Amino acid sequence: MQAMPVFTFANQAGLDMLETTLVALQDVSLEKIFDEHGRKNLCSEFPQIMQQGFAFLQGGICLSTMGRPVSYEKAVAWKVLNEEDTAHCISFMFVNWSFV
Repeated sequence: MQAMPVFTFANQAGLDMLETTLVALQDVSLEKIFDEHGRKNLCSEFPQIMQQGFAFLQGGICLSTMGRPVSYEKAVAWKVLNEEDTAHCISFMFVNWSFV
């Protein structure tokens, strides 16, 4: 059984975009945020993120935890390494996001 990815940290802009708090952030899942197009885009770029260390994701629409659509121009995903230089997590940065 594979563990579901969880959000563990966000700056204030990320919390504002997701319309959540730092405490509630761990209950947010990628499936709730990305629509089908966004999930497919992330899955297609996942090998590049793991191999190259980062990838640029096409802009699109995601949802806040309140169900409000959020558009973003592009996103950057990158692999974060731990002390042993193995993958610890993936970080996201959404560029030019706004509520639709």
